[in-house]
Amino acid sequence: MKLLLIEDDKPKQNQILDLLSSEMLQIDHAASINEAIRYLDDGVYDCILLDMSLPTFDASVSGGRQQDLGGRQILTYMWEMEIPSRVMLVTQLRGFRNLNGDETSLAELDMQLRQEFPGLYAGYTHFHHSTGAWMTAITGFIKSND
Repeated sequence: MKLLLIEDDKPKQNQILDLLSSEMLQIDHAASINEAIRYLDDGVYDCILLDMSLPTFDASVSGGRQQDLGGRQILTYMWEMEIPSRVMLVTQLRGFRNLNGDETSLAELDMQLRQEFPGLYAGYTHFHHSTGAWMTAITGFIKSND
């Protein structure tokens, strides 16, 4: 099974990769919107773990800025390009600001994404270092795509 992890936070990325190390997975990793789109253009993935707040470009490239709803851009791209990989959102945040500064709660965003991307968006898990619920959610998501 092939998985794409789209995550720019190194400690969170490492914890997710540690969790997945016992699974029989081929894992690619992207740390920005543009890098994720390059991977999606070049490969086929069974499932995707997606952070919502992402920079436009990798940290090594200047000019990229953090976008609270960067993950939505990736989902939109996948929808328009008819990329069928199932996506689970893995986020530490409870709310997100759009470009106008308006805040959307995680629960509201979840409902919006389910309506906008049926069959593609599979839901979310709230990532927090002190709980294991995110681990159970991610392993269940991967097994459901196997």
